[in-house]
This record gives sequence, C-alpha cells and structure tokens, in this order.
Amino acid sequence: MALLAVCTTLTITSPVTAQSSQMKDDMEQLAMDLHVGVDRSTLTPAQKEQLRDDFRELREAHQNHQMLKGLRAARSIRKALDSGAFKPEDQKRIKADIQAIKEAREEGRGFM
Repeated sequence: MALLAVCTTLTITSPVTAQSSQMKDDMEQLAMDLHVGVDRSTLTPAQKEQLRDDFRELREAHQNHQMLKGLRAARSIRKALDSGAFKPEDQKRIKADIQAIKEAREEGRGFM
C-alpha cells in the first residue's frame, strides 16, 4: 500500500515538476537573451533600466501566479523589442523566448 502511494505521488508530481523546470529554464534563457540584447541595443540608459524592471516584474508575476502583472510586463518588453532599438537577431530570439514561456504556461494550465 505504501509503494502504491509513492508511485501515485511520483506519477502526479513528475509532470508538474517537469513543467516547472521547463518554465524555469525558459525564464533563465529569456534573462540571458535580454541581457545580451539590451547590451547590443541602442536603448537609452533609462529604457534599459525600464526593460530590466519589466523583466523583474515578469519573473515575480510568474513566481507569484499573477497573470495580469505578467501580461503587462510582457507587453512592455514586446513594445521595447518593436521599437527598432534591438538587432533583428536579438529581437527574434527574445520573442521566441517569450513565446516558449507562454506555451509552457498554457500547457501547465491544461490549455491547447
């Protein structure tokens, strides 16, 4: 009976842990790509600081399950990406990171 309980627990928590791990990996990838992209961009120091604040908000929203806060932060990041200040390859990579996070979040909630 104890073995059955352990197997059931592992079966139930493994996909959640895998999704959580994937989301964490996606957020780390976004952080790295944003850092590189911001450094190579033509953003002003104030714009760079705003983008860092937006990413911090996005991460906090993810950790605290605050969907609206996360959407606002992601929208602000996309706006900066579309400003023309980023190199096209950085812009493409960061947008792909954001899309991966969105997809992982939707999969975790049972959408799709």
